[in-house]
Amino acid sequence: MATIKYLFANEKGSQWRIITKTVGMQDVEVGSSYPIGEHPEDYLFSPERGRVLQEPQILYIIKGSGWFMSAHHERTKLCAGDAVILYPHVWHSYAPNPETGWSEAWIGFTGDNAERLLNDFFPDKSNPIHRVGVYDTLCAVFEKACEVAQKQLPAYQQQLAGYVTLIVCTVYARSRQLPYMDNPDADNINHAMKYMRQHLGSNLNMETVAKQASMSYSKFRKVFKDYTGFAPAKYFLRLKMERAKDYLLSTDFSCKEIAYHLGFDSSSYFCKMFRLYQGIPPMEYRALFDQTSGADAM
Repeated sequence: MATIKYLFANEKGSQWRIITKTVGMQDVEVGSSYPIGEHPEDYLFSPERGRVLQEPQILYIIKGSGWFMSAHHERTKLCAGDAVILYPHVWHSYAPNPETGWSEAWIGFTGDNAERLLNDFFPDKSNPIHRVGVYDTLCAVFEKACEVAQKQLPAYQQQLAGYVTLIVCTVYARSRQLPYMDNPDADNINHAMKYMRQHLGSNLNMETVAKQASMSYSKFRKVFKDYTGFAPAKYFLRLKMERAKDYLLSTDFSCKEIAYHLGFDSSSYFCKMFRLYQGIPPMEYRALFDQTSGADAM
């Protein structure tokens, strides 16, 4: 099985600022020479010489094994379920093992939004290999992208922009999520998050929350931040601020009453934290949405 497409965009296709340049899937049989298939000159390479691309690609190994190396990364084994970021203007090379072959999928893209996605999610060129597992949903997205590229119906570039975004975000999310699958730490952190939500009216000590998670505080803080992206105390404060927004929009509570319900020592401290979090004082936030609701009713 092989689907290989190289593409370009018209003016409308460029408006989304993600332009898909190539997308494909292919099986490389045991003992086959590599690369296989027909490729434009800019994309040709041999495993011995490697190559430098002008735009980023994501390579996903679905089956089999092989190797990868780049100017920023030593030669490393690739296994089924590995995704590799091929950075632009960086020398790299890769190939399947002749004894196993492999099934691969890839997508290459350019544009302002594409660069932003890459810089936001995968800024570290020394860490191009991401373990995402053999994930049927990701395989299906590559298949759909190949189907769209083959048909090239009107607005196909805009459609492919969505698939590029989905592939980038899925690779990032799966690489973060996979270590926690079947991991008791995930259950413990979820229990701690639930405990925080149940105690928004109190001034919780995070060491108490760590005990609820059956962890030492040092481990709890590290695992919690890796899992949620927030330190525990900041996460708890964000929960309080979100609940404060609910109170402001669904009740006529004063700042003093909201501060009391959320366990703040004073209304002034609550107002200070809300302004830091939301950018405007609590009553201004309420008035802003009251005005919006009034305009909608007219």
